[in-house]
Amino acid sequence: MILIYCARTFFVQNRISCIDKDDMIYLDNAATSRFKPKCVLDALIFDVTHSANSGRAGHDEAIDKSIRIQKCREYLLSVFGASDEYTLIFTKNCTEALNLAIFGIVKGGERVLTGVNEHNSVLRPLYKLKQEGKISLEIVKTNPLGRIDVKDVEKFATNADILVFGGACNVNGAICDIQSIADYCKNNGKILILDGAQSVPLIPLTLKNSGISMLACPGHKGLHGVQGTGFLIVRKDIKLSPLLYGGTGTFSSDVTPVVEMPDSFEAGTLFSGGIDALRQGAKWSFDNVDKNRKYIDRITKNILHGLHDIGATLYTRDTQTGVVCFNLANADSGYIADKLNEYGICVRGGLHCAPLVHREQGTSFQGAVRASVGCETKEGEIAYFLSVVERLMKGLKS
Repeated sequence: MILIYCARTFFVQNRISCIDKDDMIYLDNAATSRFKPKCVLDALIFDVTHSANSGRAGHDEAIDKSIRIQKCREYLLSVFGASDEYTLIFTKNCTEALNLAIFGIVKGGERVLTGVNEHNSVLRPLYKLKQEGKISLEIVKTNPLGRIDVKDVEKFATNADILVFGGACNVNGAICDIQSIADYCKNNGKILILDGAQSVPLIPLTLKNSGISMLACPGHKGLHGVQGTGFLIVRKDIKLSPLLYGGTGTFSSDVTPVVEMPDSFEAGTLFSGGIDALRQGAKWSFDNVDKNRKYIDRITKNILHGLHDIGATLYTRDTQTGVVCFNLANADSGYIADKLNEYGICVRGGLHCAPLVHREQGTSFQGAVRASVGCETKEGEIAYFLSVVERLMKGLKS
């Protein structure tokens, strides 16, 4: 313990006076991953220096863009085990993918079930539909461990048509047993929309022969792509309505909406460079997922143990996705996040676009501090982070 304290003191004293923007410790990977493999950057540079519009012309450059987009589509379907049963629609982020899934599937009169651990990307579309009288909505609460209990889901799902759940909570990292929920949906004819924003690819997932009807994902988080990319994988028997209408480069002589998938859901110019970079980032992420999963789990446990020793209030139990949620005494989470920023540490305070989670864990007024690690987070950075938190805690007590 003395050695740990001395190490923390050393890190603080040797970093405080020499912090610049390039030296910031990034612990906000749950918002977007900081590390991008070189192959991702190369794909972006190639796209910018070889501008063309996919699907809009027959020249070689335009055809090359279309091929790159299709390669990404095929790779993602393959890596999720979804090649035969599903199709994939590119979106600009996971929020758009979830909106497409939710608004696209609801025709009126459906009964929907979700949980308190969900992000506003799920909750706001559902509450809007509820306010408009188009759906009835039931919310499953968490068990004492902060997780959604599958038995509670099955109990409430008896009268539900559509279930919407995330693989992991963005606030505290709580894991949802999606496999059991998917099995229930498959056996009982329910539609299941999965929000994979915080769980993919660290939590194993396959869509083949599963009960998952749709999977929404961002490109810029665990798949190490860039912002402005996302996708929705949809089972082919699901009938969705598009959110956008416009040019697709196909059936151009017809002014009525295109009905072919995925064209009917990809109106306008796609972010071809981002999509190509997503393929590169996703491939790197899945190729390295076993190593990254073990490392992230280990250093997340180290943070939890360190915060526990400091006396922080902890809200995280599951460590697989690298999210740690905590508070220091009664201090406002925004204040703690600002102080950490002064020490060169990037975290997030507040309510994290997930108000029901905070109501459930009793942090609606105070909010909570979220530190989230990535595959490139260094153990020395964690030691420095803990040393600063310890210093802040002592200041609050004095």
